Amino acid sequence: MTKPAIMCILSRLPDEEFVDREGEVAKVCGLAQTGSEGQSRGSSGNALLLGAPRVGKSEILRKSFDRLFNKAGEVIPIYYALRRSCLDPDKFAEDYFAQFLAQFVAFKRNDPGLISIADEPLPVIARAAPPEDYPWARSMVDSFKVASRSEDPLRLVRFALGAPAATSAQASLTPLLLIDNWHMLAGSGLHTEFLRTLGANGGSGQASAAYVLSSLRRAVTELIPADEELFDRLEMIPVEQMSEEHLEILIRRRAESLGVEISDSTIELMSRQLNCDVFYTRAIIDAASSRGSSLKTFIAFERLYTSEVLSGRIGAYLNAVLRNISPEPRAGRAVLEALALVISSGSRVPIEAVTERIAEHATDGQALLARMHSRELLEISYGFVSASSDPVLSDYVRARYRREIAGAPRPAAGEELLGEKLKHSYRLMMSRYNRAIQSQLVELLSRFDFQNVPASLFDQTAFDKCYRGMSRVQVRRALDDEAERVRLPQTVVVHDIGGDDEPGVSWRLFAATGFEGGIYTDANEVLWLVALINSKGPVDVETLGRIDYSLEAAERAHRAKSGIVHPAVRWYVSKEGFSAMVYERLSRLKAYRSTYLQLDLIQDYLNKLALGGEARPASEFELVIPIEDEAELIAARTAEQIARAANFDQEAINQIKTALIEACINAAEHSDSPDRKIHQRFAIDDYKLIITVSNKGKMFGRLNVQSTPSVAGQPAKGARGRGLQIIRALMDEVEFERTDDGTRLVMTKYLKRPGSQ
Repeated sequence: MTKPAIMCILSRLPDEEFVDREGEVAKVCGLAQTGSEGQSRGSSGNALLLGAPRVGKSEILRKSFDRLFNKAGEVIPIYYALRRSCLDPDKFAEDYFAQFLAQFVAFKRNDPGLISIADEPLPVIARAAPPEDYPWARSMVDSFKVASRSEDPLRLVRFALGAPAATSAQASLTPLLLIDNWHMLAGSGLHTEFLRTLGANGGSGQASAAYVLSSLRRAVTELIPADEELFDRLEMIPVEQMSEEHLEILIRRRAESLGVEISDSTIELMSRQLNCDVFYTRAIIDAASSRGSSLKTFIAFERLYTSEVLSGRIGAYLNAVLRNISPEPRAGRAVLEALALVISSGSRVPIEAVTERIAEHATDGQALLARMHSRELLEISYGFVSASSDPVLSDYVRARYRREIAGAPRPAAGEELLGEKLKHSYRLMMSRYNRAIQSQLVELLSRFDFQNVPASLFDQTAFDKCYRGMSRVQVRRALDDEAERVRLPQTVVVHDIGGDDEPGVSWRLFAATGFEGGIYTDANEVLWLVALINSKGPVDVETLGRIDYSLEAAERAHRAKSGIVHPAVRWYVSKEGFSAMVYERLSRLKAYRSTYLQLDLIQDYLNKLALGGEARPASEFELVIPIEDEAELIAARTAEQIARAANFDQEAINQIKTALIEACINAAEHSDSPDRKIHQRFAIDDYKLIITVSNKGKMFGRLNVQSTPSVAGQPAKGARGRGLQIIRALMDEVEFERTDDGTRLVMTKYLKRPGSQ
């Protein structure tokens, strides 16, 4: 059953593009629960919504407003975004009160169009209230006018901030105040009055209104005092950067809605190069749509990216950010100089060096850097300044500095940034792969807990000698019978101790500290030094020498710190293995040496031990093919590779391929799928292969055919077209299911072990 559509009122995004933020919206909407429900939740009633710039804090507040407004319950949402033009106390009080009153009237009349009357005179807003609310609404307007004539800005501000509490008493509703851009109050007296209102709200144990304050996370330190009672009434709702998985979903949906062609590889590159920034991502896709461009190739994306950073929406946005930091041109030069210095250095810079660099252009360099830190343009920590983690900002600063300050001549055609990004794109995609392997290794080291693991998994030559030519399924079974074992330590902590990236080879080094034998003494403490190496060929002696130099330095540092003198255990993990000379050298050092395949098998083995000998979890693969001529052959080739790796014999492989081709053809012939796609999932474990074929729409026109018993052979020529009858004859188990939006066919083929019937 589908959810009822939520009317967009303040939200700028449709629900299908609002991904990975439902948890935050649920927390915000739940803050103003009334009665026993709110007490049972233990909610503090107020919250700080904290996050970096552009993570979607404003949209979370707007979406929360829409949800509560559409619900029309006992919680009335009020959204207010602070603006620099309304930071004067008189202007703020009038604007805040008018916005509150207009949104209250709109909520009571269930008419979101009335929100816009906030720009009208206050008596006009009051007259729009329902008859039962008009008397006290008019009374509040009159009281506001009296306060404004007193020429006491503080009294006026307090009256405006107290309006929600008065509404709660008069209308039997609980206002939820969604205050956006709260960090703009830094340095003004208004934030003191907000804190006073928060302190008074709920002080008696029963909150008359709830507040959600959205702010840049670093600015909060300037706005919130160290008051235990205040923090007791504040719930922290952090908003993190969107994950790569969810951003890729967003990219696909937005590109599809705007008719922009985009490839899977470009999607991966976008998520990495834009650092999962939703604003930058939308800007690129929107620009592609407006220009009628595709994003199917890296060069198409990089051309559009360069244009957007230098002269498009992204560039205009970053120009505005720098102007907000310092509107004056000379100080603006100081901002650019400071950013260029820390970005080009590649490491932390003493704050004195930065202030000296900008002294000519800024009268108060420390204050300027503090504002830049608050907006996360850079980071200040213990007297050092570091560059922001925003790669787009770095590109923007380098290009603008080169053009406006360094005085580099403009090229006759094209842009230098485009060439830089094209070279960088390949390294970026490879770094994503490397990080995935690094995460796998760290997770594996963290799971070391006195397990006994087959010794061949730590010796490439022994592994190749024992298992060369065998499938991974066969290797997993044979490992159980291996006699020689390696006793793993119990890992306590894993440190990343650096790495290097050179043409043709890169490596990352880790130090894992733990204990042997289950005895926690200095004598039993152990250090594992691990080198993870990604190279185009086997590791050579020269590369090993550079890696060992770093490992020896790390070992000396550990000994100096811990006082432990016994040697460390070394483990080298190489994607392409080791040259003969390197292998011999590592053998003399009694170092462990593995490949990425052995790393995967160690992980599988630890998983199996953790499950207590149960069957390992199925490995899963997914494939999506279009409904068009001969696309089913792509699926068949994929199934053949998976089945062959799982050690199915040739007869079974042919049966699997034929059944899958039949399923895909039937799905194409009988489907009315709106997306014209067939989805397949392959799940393989030690005993079987499960293939699921699904699409949106109908599938298999002849559902009522009489099924035939399973046979070992293949169907005769010309038999295609009998749908499920053929598939059931080829596979061991077949299930057909109807789903809410289509159909699903699940086919199972069991792996026949030698000697089994």
